[in-house]
Amino acid sequence: MPFATRPLLYLLLLVLSVACARRPVALEPLAVRSSAYHVAVPDRGPASVPAQLPGLPLEVLPPARILPSAVEVTHDAYEQAYKELAKMLDGRYPLSFKRAVFISENAYFDSRLDYEEFNSQIVALSQLCRLLKTSNDPYFLYDRADKELVARNAAIFMMMKDSTRLGKGRVVAPFRYDFDDFNGDADWRKMFVSKLLISHKGNCHSLPFLYKMIADETGAPTWLSLAPNHIYLKQHNQKDGWYNTELTSRTFPNDAWLTASGYISKETIVSGIYMDTLSAKQNVVLCLVDLAKGYERRVGPAAAEPFILKCTELALLHFPHYINAQLLRAEALRHQFERQQSTATSQQAFAAMEAAYTRIFETGYREMPAQMYTDWLQAVVKEKAKYQTQH
Repeated sequence: MPFATRPLLYLLLLVLSVACARRPVALEPLAVRSSAYHVAVPDRGPASVPAQLPGLPLEVLPPARILPSAVEVTHDAYEQAYKELAKMLDGRYPLSFKRAVFISENAYFDSRLDYEEFNSQIVALSQLCRLLKTSNDPYFLYDRADKELVARNAAIFMMMKDSTRLGKGRVVAPFRYDFDDFNGDADWRKMFVSKLLISHKGNCHSLPFLYKMIADETGAPTWLSLAPNHIYLKQHNQKDGWYNTELTSRTFPNDAWLTASGYISKETIVSGIYMDTLSAKQNVVLCLVDLAKGYERRVGPAAAEPFILKCTELALLHFPHYINAQLLRAEALRHQFERQQSTATSQQAFAAMEAAYTRIFETGYREMPAQMYTDWLQAVVKEKAKYQTQH
C-alpha cells in the first residue's frame, strides 16, 4: 500500500470504531431472559396442596388446629393452678399466701387475671399503711418493747376501718362487710380478694385474706384462724397477750364471742379445727380448698368430683384437721356412692364415705345454720360491751 494512503485508512478505522462503541445494545429483561444453565419449565399454575398429590398418604399431613372448648380451657386453668399450689406445699416453690390467693381466684376466670396488677394493688395498700404508721407514731400510746410490730397492725386496721385522705381531694375508702350473699352461694366471686379490691366490700373470707397479705408485706405479725363458717385474725402483744381482730364488725372481740355461737365445743378446740393459729402452709391449703370449690361452681358437682377428691386429698395431707376439706371430701364421696350401680363398687364407695363422715363426727363438728351465723356475726356489734376486748 502506498505510504500516502495509510493516513486515510487509519482515519476510516477510527471512525468505524467510534460508531460501534456508541451504538446502544438491547438487553433482554431478567424476568424473560432464558436461562443458559437450566431447561425452561412451562408454567402450569399454582402447585396442588399435598393432599391432592397422587400417592401421598394423608396421615403425613399436619392435623388441623382445633381450638379447645370452654370446658377444656377451664379444666386446664384449674389443673395449672393445682400444680402450682402443690409445688408450694411440697417445697418445690416458696410458700406465698398472696400468690396462692391469686392462683385460686385466677383459675375461676380461666387465667385471665394479671398477677402484676393484683400484686401492685397489695403493694400500694401496704405502702399506704407504712405512711399511716409513720404519721401516727407520735400519737401511739403503746409503750412496750414490741411497739413497732403493734403499730404496724394498728395501721392496717386503721386503713381498712376508716377512710384515708391522701390530699388534693383523694380518699381511699374503707373496706366494709357485705351481708349480701356473704357465702357466695349465688356468686362465688363474692369470696374473692380481687372483687374486694375493686368494690371495697367483702366478707369474712376476703377481708381477713386481704389483711393477712398486707401484714405479710409490712411485717406485721398476724395469723388467720377458723371458726364455724368463718375466718378471723389472731394477734399477740406483750401487754394483752393473744387477742382477736374481727373485720366484719371492725372490733376486737374476746373468745367469749366465738364460743357464744354454741357451735365451738371443747372437742372442736382440742381437735384443732377452730380457734387455732394457722401456719403459712395451712394458709395455702385454704386456697387449695377454695380452688376445688370454685371448680365445682364452674362445672357442676358431678364433673368436679375427681378434681375435688384430688384437692382434698392433698389438703388433708398437709392440714389433716381442716374441717372444710373434710366436709367437701365427704360430700363428694356421698355423691359418688349415690351413683353406684354394682354391689362391689357400692360397698367400696360406702366404706370411703362412712370413713370420711366418721372422721368429721370425731372432731365434734356440728353444722351451723346460715341464719344463726348471720345473727352471730351481728351480735358483736349489738353487744359490744359484752364481747369487746378491753385494751
